[in-house]
Amino acid sequence: MKINLNKCKFIAVITVLFLIPFLIMSNHFLNGAKKMVERNALERMSLRTRAVSKVVSGVLNSNYEIFRIANTEKFVNLSNSGRKKLLKEGMEKHKGVYRGFAVFTPTCKKIFSIGDIGDYDCSKNGLLKKAVLSEMSVGAVEYSKDEPCFLVMAEPIFAGKPKKTGLIAFGRINLAPLNNIIRSFGKKSRSELGIADAGGRIISDSTGRAIIKPGIRISDEIIKIINSSLRRGIRNSSSQIKMKDKINLVAVSSVPGTKWWVYEKINSSSLLDYSFWAKKIIYSGVVLIIIFAFVSHELAKIWLVPKKLQVKTEIKA
Repeated sequence: MKINLNKCKFIAVITVLFLIPFLIMSNHFLNGAKKMVERNALERMSLRTRAVSKVVSGVLNSNYEIFRIANTEKFVNLSNSGRKKLLKEGMEKHKGVYRGFAVFTPTCKKIFSIGDIGDYDCSKNGLLKKAVLSEMSVGAVEYSKDEPCFLVMAEPIFAGKPKKTGLIAFGRINLAPLNNIIRSFGKKSRSELGIADAGGRIISDSTGRAIIKPGIRISDEIIKIINSSLRRGIRNSSSQIKMKDKINLVAVSSVPGTKWWVYEKINSSSLLDYSFWAKKIIYSGVVLIIIFAFVSHELAKIWLVPKKLQVKTEIKA
């Protein structure tokens, strides 16, 4: 079978001429689809971290009721036995949340305590001293290997005129309810969602790492985004971070009224990949271009190549 080289050259040239712009546009299409998926993921993560931070702030504020009771004029004017009874009634309303409660003088003398306040040594722990000096509520997260972490609070109670710190209310709040919030928001998600304290230690997370290793720290990518947000003075931020040849999407949001941060992190490779469908379209386009090249050759033969003229000859007798 004799191969027509001109025909092969024509089809090859037509194919290449159409393939070059098609493949260039296809490359932009694939990259654009990937960036669109990442951008949409970042937007969803940003919305989720903001929602979680508001919910966490609401839960914490609702559980501060016992401290609000301690700051009322009624509490200040009561005897110690009356104060103890009032706080005990407040604790009964928040069963499972408050583990212990105590009242100290500004000089670190314990007046009374109810429940379990742990091995708290007022003279060694600087929490009470900070509350006295700042005249503001001070909190810290307490981590334990045997049980969920606690929020330890020291709240100054003002009395007299001019008002000055007369007592310090101290309490241990169980943060286990936050685990339910994180689990519900992180359910059926490929990402890692959690809450970190000001020191970068995980209070609660959707993967359960904080339960297995209490006090574990957040990753460098999340710390980088949080530090960037603090420098810029913004409460919410999201970005792509490349670490060790991996691109991670990170979103953070500060919890109002605290120094905590809600974070969410996901590896970009675990996002839904739409490139398979895009590649199917590209492969179909390549096949169609090759088919069009053959069709173009046949049309060129019909429309562009002149037909051979028939020459009539007369034979004389």
